[in-house]
Amino acid sequence: MILLFSRACGRAAVTLLLLVTCVFLGLRLTGDPAVLILGMEATPDDVLAYKIAHGLNSPLYTQYWRYLGELCHLDFGLSYVTGLPAIQLFTNAMGPTLRLMLPTALLTLLVGIPLGIVAALHSGTKLDRGLLFISVLGFAVPNFFFGLLLILFFSVWLGWLPTYGDASLLHYIMPVLTIATSEAAIFSRMARSAMLDGLSLPCVQAAHMRGFSRQRIIWLHALPNALISLLTVAGFFLGTLTAGAVITENIFSWPGIGRLLVLSVANRDIPVVQLIVLGVGCSLIIANLLVDLLSLVVNPKLRGTTR
Repeated sequence: MILLFSRACGRAAVTLLLLVTCVFLGLRLTGDPAVLILGMEATPDDVLAYKIAHGLNSPLYTQYWRYLGELCHLDFGLSYVTGLPAIQLFTNAMGPTLRLMLPTALLTLLVGIPLGIVAALHSGTKLDRGLLFISVLGFAVPNFFFGLLLILFFSVWLGWLPTYGDASLLHYIMPVLTIATSEAAIFSRMARSAMLDGLSLPCVQAAHMRGFSRQRIIWLHALPNALISLLTVAGFFLGTLTAGAVITENIFSWPGIGRLLVLSVANRDIPVVQLIVLGVGCSLIIANLLVDLLSLVVNPKLRGTTR
């Protein structure tokens, strides 16, 4: 158990270091940020002064080690555009994103998993094929297209819902539906597959032979094993949820992390982009680490792999 825990933490640490390195190199190899921010009409003296002010005149490896040292002290730098601390811009945008993600995640889980389980319990029937078609359709339609359809129908034609901002509960309806539709479709497919695998386990077959009721077999044998399989999907759920928020927040002008990321990329605001990517990446790493540790708790077979 301790060895598996150490391995999981070690993988998380290595992944985090690789993420930090890739973010640093990727943003700096796309072009000179001083020239891109100041414009081609800037004089060499202006570019040099800007580089000195923001520490961009040093060699790349020197900037990298300085960047690692700043991260260790939780210093994420100042925005190149506003001059404000990058962490301040990040935390200001985090609140609206969390307020959008929480109801989205709740709706996704409450709709996606039950529909997948129902489809598995009626495998091969018209109900199963209908739910499978809906899940494929929900996953195939891009978020930006579905969001624009919602705006066209509920805002332009009917005039029921506002199209941008987060001022009231009505502003949440279309962004939540836009993200939750595709995410629930993914969970539905995964839950169906996991439930079918659970129903085919030897313990379930043995329970059938002993004459146990169908409800008892589902709740005590098939469903717990299916939920163990779904734990691995939950680690990636946060990443897809955040990726969907980047598109959706820009469609509905939601003042969150996704909109801040797009604006920062457009303005070549490297400290803010670095912080957002690192924040999202760290959340993914932590989520997957928690899933690994939770799997060790709920699945005794994994704890026995080191014996």
